[in-house]
Amino acid sequence: MLFKNVLRRAAVSAVAVTAAMSTLVVPAQAGMSGCNDITCITINGSGLSVHSIRASLTWRSKIYGHFHIWGGGIDMNTYTTTWAHPDGYTLRVGHDLPNRSVVCVQGWEHQNGGGTRSIGRACGEIKF
Repeated sequence: MLFKNVLRRAAVSAVAVTAAMSTLVVPAQAGMSGCNDITCITINGSGLSVHSIRASLTWRSKIYGHFHIWGGGIDMNTYTTTWAHPDGYTLRVGHDLPNRSVVCVQGWEHQNGGGTRSIGRACGEIKF
């Protein structure tokens, strides 16, 4: 009986420790990447410090167009050209962005008859 109680207490303690550890929040940092449709973003940095933001396309993608990069005080358009994977545009940032800034890259394909078509918007949140 004593052995069962010891085992039961150990099991309850292990569950409590596991539950407590699973609720710990690990801060996200500036280093992240992701894609939406065929547009990809890579944010290089650590904590709130952003070294660069890269706009690119997914594997085997090719367009004639440009990228719009914005968020955290950044707002710029790349030049218009033919982009093909693994080509991309790297914006050098080199400073901290405000906590909780959302930085996005949106790809725009230029149409033959004029106008543009969105090819995806990928975003990342900068937080400490």
